[in-house]
Amino acid sequence: MTDHHEAPQEHAAIPTTQKPPLWKRLARAAVTVLVLVLVFGFVLPQLADYRTVLEYVQGIEPFEWVLLAVFAGWFLVAYVFVFMATLPSLRFREGFVVQTTATAINNSLPAGGAIALPITYSQFLSWGFTPGAVTSGLLTAGVWDQLARQALPVLAVAAIAVMGEAVWWMWAVSFVGVIGVAIWVIVISMVLRSESAAIGLGNWLNRVVNWVTGKLHRDAVDMVVATLRFRDNVLHAAKNRWQAITVATIANHASMAALFVVSLRAVGVTEDDVSLPWMILAFALGRLLVMIPVSPGGLGLVDLGFIGLLTLGWGSGADADLLSAGVLLYRALSYLPPIIAGLGSWVFWRVNRSWRQDWQIARRGETTPA
Repeated sequence: MTDHHEAPQEHAAIPTTQKPPLWKRLARAAVTVLVLVLVFGFVLPQLADYRTVLEYVQGIEPFEWVLLAVFAGWFLVAYVFVFMATLPSLRFREGFVVQTTATAINNSLPAGGAIALPITYSQFLSWGFTPGAVTSGLLTAGVWDQLARQALPVLAVAAIAVMGEAVWWMWAVSFVGVIGVAIWVIVISMVLRSESAAIGLGNWLNRVVNWVTGKLHRDAVDMVVATLRFRDNVLHAAKNRWQAITVATIANHASMAALFVVSLRAVGVTEDDVSLPWMILAFALGRLLVMIPVSPGGLGLVDLGFIGLLTLGWGSGADADLLSAGVLLYRALSYLPPIIAGLGSWVFWRVNRSWRQDWQIARRGETTPA
């Protein structure tokens, strides 16, 4: 890896919120409503009875609620430590505000990511972080997150294979996952280790991306410049901190998987019903549906994916009502608290001025610690 320590501060573009046309906003809202009505009004009632689902949730013991609260709290704060690893001068309280605010927007609004990103930048900049440091931190966190997201199904299939329960489609999933992770790691490693490799990738992307933009009658994009900036940003954030970023990313994904498992166990899904590796595989595959931007936070689609994978995927010993209770409990605990916390965090950030610093003076995160 390169030895330079300066991040590309002055060249980092600060995202801005551009309100889409009214018809696009209405269309997104209509799609969201349609998905929710179809999933919760028609499809899910064919799989489970809501009254029975509620009875399973009401049967949870007090100590189990305490355990659920602990794991939900871990889930709520886990990604803060990823931010703190990529931006080491970041305080926990700042990370909590920015993380919960972004998650609340993503969970509440169609295309929430496009709205959350400029707000995230505004919050970081208001605490004195330079645009380049923020870009470096966010990009690096995203790279590590995608690696973990792709690796988790592979690890789950490996555990199931050790148990002797793997079937053909799992090997197919595992094979695709291994190839995907290997390609991702090789490409990222080459780009980070060699500037010439980054330029080569940028030239290849120029041909692909600009062919697409040409077909869409859009302006050409210089992917060489974009790839080199990506390289500089990730190097700046990860050069001496990749171990901490890796640990924090693993802990973040573990918090989500743990809350999923504990929710299912709390409503009464036993190891005989669905074993731990099967749960992790269902969780890992279901989470991929979040990337389909049809509703905020994958609401409806992800829920149905989890339930479908658990009930239909491999004929578990538990009934659909019980599995649905566990999945809907998990979704409630992972979906609603960040919205509540995020709303409070956003209001606090808007009102509180004591943390504010001029980033052009403070320049937090500008250099990589040795």
